[in-house]
Amino acid sequence: MTEKIIDKEWKIEEGCLTYRNCKGEITIVSGRPSGSRLLLPEKIEELPVTKLEKKAFLSCKNLKEVYLPRGLKEIGDWAFAYCSSLEKVWIPRQKMSLGRGIFKECDRLVCICHLDADGIRQEQTGYLLGAVPVKLEADYLFTPEQAGEAEWLGRFDDKLKEFLTQPDEEGYTKMVYCGEEDIVANMDLYLAERRREKARLCFLRLINDVGLEDTFRKQLSIYLAEHTVGCTSEAAWEVVFQEHGSEQEYYATFTEAGCFGEENYDQILSRMGEYYPEMKGYLMRYKSQQVESADFFDMLSLD
Repeated sequence: MTEKIIDKEWKIEEGCLTYRNCKGEITIVSGRPSGSRLLLPEKIEELPVTKLEKKAFLSCKNLKEVYLPRGLKEIGDWAFAYCSSLEKVWIPRQKMSLGRGIFKECDRLVCICHLDADGIRQEQTGYLLGAVPVKLEADYLFTPEQAGEAEWLGRFDDKLKEFLTQPDEEGYTKMVYCGEEDIVANMDLYLAERRREKARLCFLRLINDVGLEDTFRKQLSIYLAEHTVGCTSEAAWEVVFQEHGSEQEYYATFTEAGCFGEENYDQILSRMGEYYPEMKGYLMRYKSQQVESADFFDMLSLD
């Protein structure tokens, strides 16, 4: 006679979990987090937590940060799907069985970091891994045990190159055929968002430049410089100003990529208006330093 498996509840500081004992290992069936931060236990009833069931935390709208247990072996389909506020996940660096759409529609997710991460390299790796399920949609790159290794970084960059070279209109026709024309009714709006998505990924990789080769760095910079103020598409500037208005690392990357110069200096400062005065001052200082540097080298000229 088959033994009946009984689901039980386990109280944690951040809410309540439903779990079951499966042959001496614990499967978390579902959870009801009470706050924005969730620290899943390593053990329940002195048994290791090794699995998150399908849809375990589906649509937990308030969840922003999750710490997964070190002994985790499996994450089921859609375990955190539609957690629309989720921003950061701490995950064990080991091979696991990973289901479909674990982070589907988690549009705010920016970082999936190793539990033992310390140092800039591992922090940057976390931001790159965080882009895999949401922005790049490349399941084959969602391998936490390999993230940050040279081979993994190479495959990440290959996928990013492929995405950047795809025609901007790719996917629009498919959406219309699937009956989604109400969501993206205007081709121009679709193309503009597609270019912003490419610019976001360029910024992401340039800012988190662990293992980034110089040739690809130049390619990413060129893309941004071709989508700044004064160009047909201003996607790079839109991402900086509208989405990261007070973050200096974005302005620094913007200027280093060649997106800011004599030809659009006045336009950019005018558009900033009274917003983000510190960043406006940063751009003004950058411009002044560039002029001073140019004057210095002119003085050294033999002409």
